[in-house]
Amino acid sequence: MTWYRKLLWLPVLALVLGACAQTQQTELGEPSDDVSAYLSSVADVESTVEDSFDQVSDALAISYNTREVMFTAIRDVGYEAVVESALTQAEAINPAEGYVADHEAWLAHRLLATEKTVELTEALDAEDLQMMFAAFSVLDQDWAAVLRVSRREFCVAVSEFSALCQAPHDLPGGDYGAEVYEVLRLNTLATFGLFNFFGDMTPEERSLRLDEVQPQIESSLRAGGDAMKAIDPPDEYEVEHQALIRFFDDQYANAVAITQANSERDDATVLELFRASGVVFDVALKEMSDEYREIAAPWIGPEPTN
Repeated sequence: MTWYRKLLWLPVLALVLGACAQTQQTELGEPSDDVSAYLSSVADVESTVEDSFDQVSDALAISYNTREVMFTAIRDVGYEAVVESALTQAEAINPAEGYVADHEAWLAHRLLATEKTVELTEALDAEDLQMMFAAFSVLDQDWAAVLRVSRREFCVAVSEFSALCQAPHDLPGGDYGAEVYEVLRLNTLATFGLFNFFGDMTPEERSLRLDEVQPQIESSLRAGGDAMKAIDPPDEYEVEHQALIRFFDDQYANAVAITQANSERDDATVLELFRASGVVFDVALKEMSDEYREIAAPWIGPEPTN
């Protein structure tokens, strides 16, 4: 998760929400030295970006989350310099054999991050949360597109949350587990960055944000439920599978209600429905065994509610 995703994950009012590719291998089944060195270099670039913006997350974690705190923290890290440095470092890396497509998609994302500096600087100067969220959503959705098709090894190198990557070989549940994992992974990526609502937003800002994101959120929730209903679970996973179906059905109904309340500019009901969405998630999560949580990891997220 790059810095803007980490930033938005912490202080939000959120709705809450295949086979793995093979790397170049030696006879022992380990990545070759060239591949290991390449993936390490890529990971170092992303780690530098992450480390540079940990202070933004820290500032929001220790203080009341006002827009002043957020904008000041982002200014202090020097967004433009960080992303330009990351792009320069990324461009100096030669991709290992078999990773050219992953590398080019990553470079394109790093370039997009630099191109967004004008818009984000304008948002910071105006302290315009709506403009900033819109820019971050574009970056999040582009990042999701990179992770969606990347080899697992590359994805793990650039993402802090490996469950956004293709399934590991040792995932429980065999073909069923892999199929559910991929449905949940793609569903999560489809709405990546859209569930973020800063607590200090005004009702009007929140309403405009919902106008932008709700159509895609509703579509994704409906598609996720349909995909889960099309899968026939083995007996040992029936309870968890039905819990996920109920989650998608209930969350879709909740999203439709949010859209309706927002169209009426009923902010109190919107906030009540936000909280209800968290309850829907918690109820479904309580049905998950430890084993099934591995299968549902893309849906659970990096910091599950217990």
